[in-house]
Amino acid sequence: MWKFLKKLFEQEEEKEAVEFFELEKYLAEKAWKGISSDIERLQKIKESITSNLEKLQSKDIDAVKVQDRAKDVIKGNRNAFVIMLRKFVDSIEPPKDLSVKAISQFCKTFEAELVDFNEKTVRNYFIMKALIGEELEAINKNLKESELIVRGIKKDIDSGHLALLEDLQMRIKDIYTHIEGKEEKEKEISKLEKEIEELIEKEKRLTERINAMKEGKEFAELEKLKSELQMKSEEESEVKNRIKSMAGEVARPLRKYEKTIPNKHILRFLEEPVEAVKEEHELAKIMHLAAESMQKGEIDSKNSEKEIQKLQELSSSINELKERMLFLEKGKDEIKESIKQNKAEEERDKLIEELSNIERNLADAETRLDSLIKKDVKEDIAKIKEDLKKSGFRLEITNVPYQ
Repeated sequence: MWKFLKKLFEQEEEKEAVEFFELEKYLAEKAWKGISSDIERLQKIKESITSNLEKLQSKDIDAVKVQDRAKDVIKGNRNAFVIMLRKFVDSIEPPKDLSVKAISQFCKTFEAELVDFNEKTVRNYFIMKALIGEELEAINKNLKESELIVRGIKKDIDSGHLALLEDLQMRIKDIYTHIEGKEEKEKEISKLEKEIEELIEKEKRLTERINAMKEGKEFAELEKLKSELQMKSEEESEVKNRIKSMAGEVARPLRKYEKTIPNKHILRFLEEPVEAVKEEHELAKIMHLAAESMQKGEIDSKNSEKEIQKLQELSSSINELKERMLFLEKGKDEIKESIKQNKAEEERDKLIEELSNIERNLADAETRLDSLIKKDVKEDIAKIKEDLKKSGFRLEITNVPYQ
C-alpha cells in the first residue's frame, strides 16, 4: 500500500516546505484533489443530463409522420423514461464532505441506482430510439461518462491509499486538538488527581466502617443466627430425606394394599411423602394396617418379612418425624424473623454498595488520568513523519512542536 502512495507522489523530487499546522490541510488537498475534480465533472454532467432531458421533453412528437397510435405509445414511454431519469439524477448527489466512507457509499448508491434505472427504462429506450434517437443518444452519452467517472473514483477508494491518507489526517487532527487543549488538559489532570485523592480517602473510611461493623455485637449475633438457621435447615433436609427414603422402601406393599382397600391418603403419601406426613393424620394407622394385612397373607410379596418390618418402623416413627419436621420449620421461621429484625447486614450491604460505587468511580478516574498523562505527542509526530516518508511525500515540515 505504501508503494502505491509512493508512486502517486514520486514525481516530487524536491522537498516541499509545509508548516506543521498546515499539514492536515495540505494532505486533504493532495488526497482529494483528483476526486474533487471528478465530482465537479459529475456535477457538470448532471447539468447536461437535465438540459438534454428538457430537449427530450420538448421534442414535438406530433410533427413526426407516424400513426397517431404510435405517437401515443412514444409519448407514454417518454413520460415514463423522464420520470425514472429525474429520479436517478436526484438520487446521485455527491457528498459535500469528502471522506472514504461517504465516497464509498456514494459509489455504491450510484451503481445500484444506475442498474435500477437501466432495468426499468430499457424498453422505453428502444421504443423511442427510432424517432427521438438524437436526444436519447446525448443522455446515454452523459450516463456512460458519469459511470466511467464513478468507476474511477471507486477504483481509487478500493486501492486503499485514500484510507491511509485519511488516517494520517485524523492523527494530525488529534495532535492539533491535544496541543490546542494543553492548558485545559493540565487543569483536567489536576482535577482528576484531586478527585482520586478524595475517592481513596472515602474508600479508606468506608472500609474501616465495614470492618468495624463486622466485629460489632449486632453482627456477631447475626452470624450466630445464620449458623443456627443453617444447622436447622440441614437437620430438616435429613428428616425429609429419611421420609422420602422410607416411602420408597414401602411403596410396593402400600400400592398392593391400596388396590385391595382404595385410600387417597396412601396415594398422596406415595406421590408427595413429605407433604403428606406434615398434613395427613392417619398415616401411622394406615402403615400398621398394611403391615397386619401382609402378616395375614392378604398381600402377596416375596420379601414380606422385610416389607412388614419397614411398614412397622414407619408406623412407629412417622408421627415423631412429623413433629420433628414441624418443630424445625417453626424454629427456622423464628430465626428468620430474628434475622429480619437485625439490621446489621442491611447496613453493611449499603456500605458495601457505596464502596463498590466509589471503587468504580476511582477506576474510571484513574483510567482517564492515565490516558491524559500517557499521550506522547512527540512519538505521534515522529510516527506521522515516518509514515509520510513511506507514502512518498518529500516534505520539509517546519514549526514542529516539542522539537
